[in-house]
Amino acid sequence: MSAQIVVVGSLNMDMVVSLNHRPKRGETVLGSHFFMNAGGKGANQAVAARKLGATVAMIGKLGTDIFADQLLASLDQVGVECNAIEKIPEQVTGVAFVTLDPDGDNSIVVAPGANLLLTPEDIRRQEQLIKQAKLLMVQLEVPMETVMESIAIAKRHNVPVLLDPAPAQHLSAELLSMVDYIVPNETEIAQLTGIQVFDQVTAKLAAVELLRKGVSTVFAKLGEKGLVVVNSNSTFVVESYKVNAVDSTAAGDAFAGAVGAAIVSGKDNWTAAKFASAIGAITVTRKGAQASIPSLDEAENFIKQEAHRGTSL
Repeated sequence: MSAQIVVVGSLNMDMVVSLNHRPKRGETVLGSHFFMNAGGKGANQAVAARKLGATVAMIGKLGTDIFADQLLASLDQVGVECNAIEKIPEQVTGVAFVTLDPDGDNSIVVAPGANLLLTPEDIRRQEQLIKQAKLLMVQLEVPMETVMESIAIAKRHNVPVLLDPAPAQHLSAELLSMVDYIVPNETEIAQLTGIQVFDQVTAKLAAVELLRKGVSTVFAKLGEKGLVVVNSNSTFVVESYKVNAVDSTAAGDAFAGAVGAAIVSGKDNWTAAKFASAIGAITVTRKGAQASIPSLDEAENFIKQEAHRGTSL
């Protein structure tokens, strides 16, 4: 059976340390808690979409070190199809070094390793997999030429494309013109449009600029300021859920996976946005990347509880 969603992207082992404050230049600080967790933007989004009900296949690269099997096991455990993930002999798997402060904010340094060896030729070999999908999901932790080839193949077969433009960087007009759904945060949408985003009004202006560049639908993530969704037919705002954040590491990835799962299940943009906002909110209340992503049952219970709380105020 073909997968509803194909994810082209990165797989990393996250190494996370909690600390009271981030070190200044030349400073050494003592952390309080260390743990490792399966991560990588691509893998996180694949896990999120699968846990939220979609069938998912992933295309990526791993090394042949001790982390490779652990990352594959994390995907396999939730039912992500891994046949298109290749191990490269004598290469290291991607790793991410995450510092986590008491407010749940993080700083991340990524050593991409084998992720940088995912080539356009690798994608061409998986054209049939992409052709049969209902949605292609891509991010920017693999080479840009590989991202472009993935999108080009999807568009050749009329497969919609969801882009998470992270890490933030300049993207060509050609690439943006082929994107159906984009899920940037404030920093990323400012990088893409040149418009500084600090509230819902400026987010709408930046989103309209992305539409002008050819993107079909923009889900602009503003954290505590909510979510702004813009396409040619409508503009609306989804207010954020009020939660106690402990770790924001995979919140954006969980959000993207939720949008993807909602799209392939036939939900409209309003329903997809509300659903994804809830998924992101749950994720920040838990530590870790893939380990923090909720199941569909957990998400539905959270949404029901929040709706009941809203009606009782």
